[in-house]
Amino acid sequence: MPKRGMRSQEGPPFLFSFIWLAYMLFPIYSILQQPLQERIIGFTLLVVFAVIYLYSFRYRRGRLLTILGQIAIVGFFAYRYDINFLFLAFYPSPVIGSLVELRQIAIAFAALLSMFTFIGWYHHLFTDTNEMLQLLPALLVMVLMPVMIRIGRRSSELKNKLNLANEEIARLSKNEERQRISRDLHDTLGHTLSLITLKSELAEKLIAKHPEKAAQEVRDVQMTSRAALNQVRQLISGMNAVTVRDEISHAKQILAAAGMNLDLRDHLTESDAAPPPLIDNILGMCLREAVTNVVKHSRARLCSVDWKETPDVFVLTVADDGIGADASTCSADTTKNGLKGMRERLKLVEGQLAFESAAGRGTHVTFTVPLVTKSMETEVRDL
Repeated sequence: MPKRGMRSQEGPPFLFSFIWLAYMLFPIYSILQQPLQERIIGFTLLVVFAVIYLYSFRYRRGRLLTILGQIAIVGFFAYRYDINFLFLAFYPSPVIGSLVELRQIAIAFAALLSMFTFIGWYHHLFTDTNEMLQLLPALLVMVLMPVMIRIGRRSSELKNKLNLANEEIARLSKNEERQRISRDLHDTLGHTLSLITLKSELAEKLIAKHPEKAAQEVRDVQMTSRAALNQVRQLISGMNAVTVRDEISHAKQILAAAGMNLDLRDHLTESDAAPPPLIDNILGMCLREAVTNVVKHSRARLCSVDWKETPDVFVLTVADDGIGADASTCSADTTKNGLKGMRERLKLVEGQLAFESAAGRGTHVTFTVPLVTKSMETEVRDL
């Protein structure tokens, strides 16, 4: 946290204060034309003016007082020497817009307008059309500048708050979606799976003494399992499921945006049967997480994705030629790089994750999901 009294984020960039000091050459030249005593007074006040002007940029504490001090010095110069010293009001004008409280802005704004009005009356500005036309544009800019800076700063604050609100909404939406899925799984599958377990245990006890009743219980288990598959189908239909091929297309875009190349080895042709939707969804989310980690952490030039099916398993491999990491450390820290989340997803389909990495040798992440038996595979593919 910044120290109390240091320059706040609302203030203008401090570098600008030094740039604008170059315009002090004009009042310096005007003061040099005055007698010695006036030069001493003038340069003393000009130094004070420059110091409190820099202070007003740098520090928030006492900013209103420094602004009022600058306005008073400008009024003194314009009253004692020349009306053109009003141009010095360009220094406190933008700082007024950086004040936080509306009451302070009103006070500073009133002081600025009062000074303009008094100097204009003293030098008969309102009756001198030519002089009025020369000074009026600059006076209007000095009056409007605090308002514009205030509006711009307020707009920036609202934009930041809107971004924070959107992030919070997205976070809450994700949490709500997780809770919804958890409730659906518990409500739709919890009772069904418990029933299957009980009937399976009952069938096991009836096999020896009552085989016919045991066979009936097994048939009930089959019917219950089919009902469970229908429930899973309904649950998945309500989700925005991703697929491996969809995520491969997305990976091409995100890697290209990060300046990385994609080496794709997709051994599954369009004619091949697609994986069951649940497996396809889980592997797609794992691919998304793995590619995101490559972009964020690897500093790689090439990312390889290998997607294939063997007689027993689906295998998805994501590798990069980046800086790598200590594999033992990453494996021990289950929260790092999304490894914990990917492992938890894979457990739903009896899948496994293999992580290999070494400093300077890149990273290899392999997802392996076993194929279901033919009888079950046909039903799950219908999802």
